Amino acid sequence: MLDHPVATKAADQPVDAELEKSLLTTWDAKVITYDNDTYPFNKWLLKRIQGMGYSLTDLKLLHEVIPKAEVYKVGKQLCADTNLPEFRRLLNKFVREVVAVKGKLTFPIAVQRFMNVRIMLPDAPESIFPFHTGLLYGHGIASRSLWMPFTDVSSDADRSASMQILGIEKSRKLVKQAVDERFTVEQMSETFGVESWQIKAGPGSLCLFTQENIHGSGSMPNMTGKTRVSMDFRVAEAEYGDLLARKIPAGYFHVIPETEDEEEAIAHAPKTGRSWDNQKQNIFYINNNTSSTYGVPVHLQRYALYEYCKKKDLNYHFELFELEDMNHLPTLWHIVEKRNTNVVLYSIFALSEDKAERRRFFDRVLENGLFLHFANEDLQVADEADVQTIEKYLSFAKFGYSRMPIGLPLSQHSKAMFTHWTE
Repeated sequence: MLDHPVATKAADQPVDAELEKSLLTTWDAKVITYDNDTYPFNKWLLKRIQGMGYSLTDLKLLHEVIPKAEVYKVGKQLCADTNLPEFRRLLNKFVREVVAVKGKLTFPIAVQRFMNVRIMLPDAPESIFPFHTGLLYGHGIASRSLWMPFTDVSSDADRSASMQILGIEKSRKLVKQAVDERFTVEQMSETFGVESWQIKAGPGSLCLFTQENIHGSGSMPNMTGKTRVSMDFRVAEAEYGDLLARKIPAGYFHVIPETEDEEEAIAHAPKTGRSWDNQKQNIFYINNNTSSTYGVPVHLQRYALYEYCKKKDLNYHFELFELEDMNHLPTLWHIVEKRNTNVVLYSIFALSEDKAERRRFFDRVLENGLFLHFANEDLQVADEADVQTIEKYLSFAKFGYSRMPIGLPLSQHSKAMFTHWTE
């Protein structure tokens, strides 16, 4: 189990020097290579598309085979397919043997739960993805990105089909300018586009970049006459687990096995169905008392709980709210001690931020034969192994020791916004 006894960090503390060095060198829009025969992601995606009933033989010809009206649905299905066991095993091996090594990352490492598979059709202005950075989309400073094209975009003539990117130092200056001068999307496209360059890659190569590198499709559609298919995803280290902003572990990231032996053991572990009927009621629990749930509206938490119970075919009988400003969570304790019922929570990050208090709570849940359900992460607690899984993710995120609820050192703009809100 992970256990990182770290001190609370000030909100304005500079980013760790080693992290900054990594961001400015290894991960600053660097193209690396890998063995495409060992990690044939492009062939895997082609096979999945063929399995949908399309007689496609080359990804770059996708627009000639799949009707335009069906492309979006195909893309979404491919994203969902990246969570299939055979793909995850290939991806985990790839992260261990290629990304961690060439990216100089330290285990434990977590990987995005679902990959983003993107299809950029030729002459389709609607598929242009505006310039942006990961930070502007709610990703933390320590999250790392990979962009992998599965159709070749390595020649100058392929620029309109490739991704455009800027270096991190230039990106920092331009993003500040865009915030200060209140740029429109069109102004950002024009200003950022002048400074951007084409990522030249294809099957067997990829680009490593940070959440501060400005990137996007550019300002013009794909004019190559070929479809571009790519995949992008993020990885994170437990060392900087408190710097992942809104994309926290368990819900967005999954911690991967550190060795092939561990991966093998998991793959061959007995698959047994679990019954969630213990003849006890299930109560909804709404909480705004932790750093991670403070800003999540009640109706959104409730919607997540409804959807979770629908998916799991669980009945629910009541709803209780945690009392504001009572971080000892008396309502949660009341549910398990006095009502003696199962609890459906929005997130594992709705639990106490104090590890000893959580341990005492888990002990009581197990003693009473209760179940805990966490809708956001699709995790459950029914035994001690489940508890250890929950603690692994909370430890990865340094829950209770985060720099700020949003998980990153605040910019002057964000500090001003927080001051405005608290006034």
